[in-house]
Amino acid sequence: MNIQPNVSLLALNTLAVPSRAQYLAQVESLDELKEAAAFASQSNLEMKVLGGGSNVVLPEYVSGLVLRYMSTEYQVINEDDEHVVLRVGAGFNWHDLVMKTLSEGFFGLQNLAFIPGLVGAAPVQNIGAYGVEVKEFIQTVHGVIFEDGEVFALKNEECHFDYRESIFKHELNNRALITAVDFRLNKQPNINVDYAPLDKMAQERGVPSPLELAHWVIDVRSSKLPIPSELPNAGSFFKNPIINESVFADLIKRYPSMPHYHQSVGVKVPAGWLIDQMGFKGKTFGPVSVHKKQALVLVNKGGTGKDVLAASEQIKLAVYNQYGIELEQEPRVFT
Repeated sequence: MNIQPNVSLLALNTLAVPSRAQYLAQVESLDELKEAAAFASQSNLEMKVLGGGSNVVLPEYVSGLVLRYMSTEYQVINEDDEHVVLRVGAGFNWHDLVMKTLSEGFFGLQNLAFIPGLVGAAPVQNIGAYGVEVKEFIQTVHGVIFEDGEVFALKNEECHFDYRESIFKHELNNRALITAVDFRLNKQPNINVDYAPLDKMAQERGVPSPLELAHWVIDVRSSKLPIPSELPNAGSFFKNPIINESVFADLIKRYPSMPHYHQSVGVKVPAGWLIDQMGFKGKTFGPVSVHKKQALVLVNKGGTGKDVLAASEQIKLAVYNQYGIELEQEPRVFT
């Protein structure tokens, strides 16, 4: 393990905002993690977790010890005729995991192909796309509590998963590090093409295999979302808000064309549609702009984290003033 002082994080966040860490430690095992924790304790440093940097807004200076857990463990821990349970290290690249599982005949994650980031971040955000959320396949999340070094293994129901939510964004926020995730996948193909573009493709081409579906998802995502290495971004910057029925009833009278999706509680409204209606698609806010093809994406062209958050606040204020809906951003903000 190597603990480095005053390290640039520019290449470690997909928004490419300039940032420096007081200390950075990249660890690959629990033993190395214990060493890093001991150093942080002796130096009176707060520990902060950074994964693939695809869902975070960094300040220009990050105090404390920034931890990156880079284990790429991958093993079958249980299987029967219908399912397999895989334990995957938090440092495993998410898209690589999706494609590896499909190549081995383990199905379920195909709709989540081409999402940037690492496996350790998947439970935190309960990543989801094209009609599927990762919580459907997570069996157990393994990790360590910072305060006392206690190792934990939280079952699915203990993770408090919800739309883009989990215990790791609340009770365990800044208190724990995820080291591995157990996924329970199918051995028989399970095809979900409920998402409109995928359904249209299925009607035109027939029902796809899981691998074909993954490539369809890659094509759809590529056509809508910019590649961070070409246009620095953090993917979808805002959650789709869920509003109560009475608010929706009033809004739909005033905006009858507003897309909406009834939930078990409330109504989900596409944040991208709300932002697009404000005329923000392609609009610039200094060095930050709204992507010209996808209103949910903020593109950074040399700005700082403050610049990105300032643009976000202007968008949120405009949407609130017009619709009375408060948008919530997806990327977490480092302090």
